[in-house]
Amino acid sequence: MNKLFIHHPIFRIIGPLCSGALVYLLILLVNNNVTQLQEEFLGQELYVCIGLAYLIQEYSRISLFFFERLKFPNSLMGKIMLQIVISVITSILLVSGSMFLYFDLVLGFTPNSSELVIFNSIFSVITIIYLSLYLSHQFLHKINTEIMTKELSLKEGIEQDFIQFKKGINPTLMFETLESLILVMKKDTNKAEFLVDHFSAVYRYILSKTTKELVPINDELDVLDQLLLLFEYLPYRKTKFIKEESIHTLVVPGSLLSCAEQIIRSTIVSRETELVVTMTQDSKYVLLKYPHQEKISYTMDSNSIKDILDMYRFYTDIPITVIKDDIYIIIYIPKLTIDESSDN
Repeated sequence: MNKLFIHHPIFRIIGPLCSGALVYLLILLVNNNVTQLQEEFLGQELYVCIGLAYLIQEYSRISLFFFERLKFPNSLMGKIMLQIVISVITSILLVSGSMFLYFDLVLGFTPNSSELVIFNSIFSVITIIYLSLYLSHQFLHKINTEIMTKELSLKEGIEQDFIQFKKGINPTLMFETLESLILVMKKDTNKAEFLVDHFSAVYRYILSKTTKELVPINDELDVLDQLLLLFEYLPYRKTKFIKEESIHTLVVPGSLLSCAEQIIRSTIVSRETELVVTMTQDSKYVLLKYPHQEKISYTMDSNSIKDILDMYRFYTDIPITVIKDDIYIIIYIPKLTIDESSDN
C-alpha cells in the first residue's frame, strides 16, 4: 500500500495546495464574494483553507493504514461504508475544531453555523473524493494483479510443459546415440541393429510415460537395463546396477532413468573401470549408492535432477536428497504408494 500515488511526497505537497485553493474559491462563490479575488487572492483565508486541506488529507492518508488492518465487517461493501462514515465524521470534527480555534484565537469571535456547514460540506466532499481515489486505485490494482497472476501462471505452465517435452525428448541422449550409430554402422551392422533396438526401447518408454503418473519400479528397471546397454555404445563408463533385494514401490516414470543418466554423465570416464550402482531400500527410501568419482565440471546434486524433484512434490512431501562423502554418493528416492499419491 505504501507504493500508491497518494503516499508519494509530491502528491502530498501539491494535492492540498490545489484542493485548498479550490475550497477557497468555492467558499467565495457560495458567499457571493467573487470580487474579493480581484482585491486580494493570497489572503489569510486562503492559507487557512490550504492548512485545513493538509490536515484532512494527512488524516485521510493515515487512516488508510488503520482501515487496511481492520478485520470487520467481513463484507467489502460494509467495510467501505464504515470507512466513509468514520472518515467523514472525523473530518467534520477536525474542520469544526480548527475553525473554532482560528476564529477564536485569530479573529476574536466564534464562527456561525452557516460557515461551519459550508466548510464541513466542502471538506467532507474532498474526503470522499480522496477515499474514492484510493479505493479506485485499489480495485484497479487488484484487477491488474489478478490478470498478471493468471498470465504468469499460464507462462509457467507453458514453460513447464516445454521443459517436460524437452526432457522427454532428451536431445542430448538422442544426438549422442545418432552420432554413435553413424560410427557403429560403418564397423558392424549387427551392433548397429542392437543399438537401434536399445534406443527404440528407451524412447518408446520415455514418450509413452506421459500417459501414466506412477509405474511399478520393476517396469522402470526393465527399461533401465536397456538404457545401460545403450550407454555402452557411448563414450561413458560401463555401468552396472545391482539390486540387492526385492523392492516393491511406485516411482514417477523416468525418475530412475534420469538419475542413472546423471550418475553416468557426472562420473569420470574410464574404459577399464566399471561403475557399480547398488540399489537398496529402507522404510521410506530407495537408495542408489555408487563410488564418489565425480567429474570436475559436472557434479551430481539436486540441481542435476531438478525436474524429478519437481514431479515428486506432487506425490509426497519427502524430497529426493543427494548425500555425498569422500567414498560414496547416495541418492535417496522416497517410496510412493497408491494411497499416498492419491492424498497429495
